[in-house]
Amino acid sequence: NVSFVAQVCEWMPELLYDIIKQAFHHKGFSFIRILQRCPHFMPGIFENLLSNPDNVLVLKHENGMQISEATARVYKTQEVHDPSDLNRAREVAGLTDRVPVGILYRNQDVERYEHIRRSRRVSGIEDRQAVLEQAFDRFGIFPRASEEASGGNGEGSRTR
Repeated sequence: NVSFVAQVCEWMPELLYDIIKQAFHHKGFSFIRILQRCPHFMPGIFENLLSNPDNVLVLKHENGMQISEATARVYKTQEVHDPSDLNRAREVAGLTDRVPVGILYRNQDVERYEHIRRSRRVSGIEDRQAVLEQAFDRFGIFPRASEEASGGNGEGSRTR
């Protein structure tokens, strides 16, 4: 249940900082893909992005990244993007002609782990035993040998 997805390049420090800050303050599971150069193992891997900033698509929206005028002058290919639209976020993530940079998806309403766990709390010993029995019942095994021994009526013994 990821509720925050973003992509940014390490050579854009102000955007990198802003996205990490927003992901940190986001309530829920955040995923950031950071495009990072490695001059030793993969020299020139992002050379097309560095030499031609028009290959970078900067995603903007009112609650998104804060882009300075200097960055906006370098990265002119920009798009107003609604990060709550999951389908459009998937389309943008799959672009092959440009590399999107920014917040692709954000949804504050996605149920978080601590809420799921809190809602399933059981209090008394009877409740705990009922939950345990219910979990065991999901994995019941009905051996064929016991079915044949009981006359094949499907009422064989159940093993946990």
